[in-house]
Amino acid sequence: MLKLEVLPAGHGDCLWIEYGDSASPKFVLIDGGAKGTYKRALKSKLAEHGREIELVVVTHVDGDHITGILDLLTDETSGFHANDIWFNGYRHLPDESPTTLGPVQGEKLTGFLVKPQARWNAAVAGGVLAVSANGGLPRMELDGGLVLTLLSPTLGSLAALKPKWEKEVVKAGLDPGAARPEEAASEEFALLDATPPDVAALARSPFTEDDSEANGSSIALLLEFEQQRLLLAGDAHPQDLKVAIDRLRGPGKFALSACKLPHHGSKGNVSRQFLETLDCKKYIFSTNGSHFQHPDREAVARVIMFGGNDPVLAFNYRSAYTTIWDTKTLKEKYKYGTLFPKDDSEGIELVFG
Repeated sequence: MLKLEVLPAGHGDCLWIEYGDSASPKFVLIDGGAKGTYKRALKSKLAEHGREIELVVVTHVDGDHITGILDLLTDETSGFHANDIWFNGYRHLPDESPTTLGPVQGEKLTGFLVKPQARWNAAVAGGVLAVSANGGLPRMELDGGLVLTLLSPTLGSLAALKPKWEKEVVKAGLDPGAARPEEAASEEFALLDATPPDVAALARSPFTEDDSEANGSSIALLLEFEQQRLLLAGDAHPQDLKVAIDRLRGPGKFALSACKLPHHGSKGNVSRQFLETLDCKKYIFSTNGSHFQHPDREAVARVIMFGGNDPVLAFNYRSAYTTIWDTKTLKEKYKYGTLFPKDDSEGIELVFG
């Protein structure tokens, strides 16, 4: 049994994974979502399923991924324990090589992880989680048989983040390696163009790749269990993902059961070249559309046009930015399906195998 729950994480990511014997599953948590995600969804999930987690992954330092993890770790009543926590902190950034509060939050997280009882990047003996330019991709197996292959970040991407990290924590009056109070997240929505999308034109619009240093530092993973494959991309850059997938695949496309698309379906993180490497059944968009009005229409259109035959678009919120794709005319014309939660407080659940 392999199950992925895309929890309602605001404009961020919070992914809950169960695998193994359905009567006694094991758990992996990837990211904690934006402000409010812990109380809204994650705390009850931990209470329901137990607080012993095989692995927690904090993909990168942006607040919409890390905030819920900080809330979890500061909740003294949680009883939470993880066998390993994967996170690349300041100490892991090589010396060579959009402004965010994330690095400051990264220093907060580091404060928890340096405690003697914490296990930090234990899978790599406390070292950096990164993809080298040559050789095989890092591959690890968790207790119970879940196999994880690291697709991102590269050492170069981590090096590019270091000056930004230093700038942000110094601006907050801290030493790199220890945060300004968290700013409240805006949940305001921009006015949406109600014009029905021209899928073909949007899909072929010019592509400019995301150049955010924080996004480029994302831990992106391939999960494999009992012939099922999930690509969980964090906010990674699509070219890094494509290069990693090309190193794994043989002739033909790379088969996936599902792909959690990078950066909430941003048009700068979903490219035709990336999509055309995949043979994927379901494409997942994790966002409520606040802050940056994701998913971008260009990204969704590229999935429809270049994401293979009869793709299913899975959205963890029904918003103005996702409902436009749930129209019979578009779905019949372009031969795709949609999946939405029954209620925005639930998120979506995908079961494989």
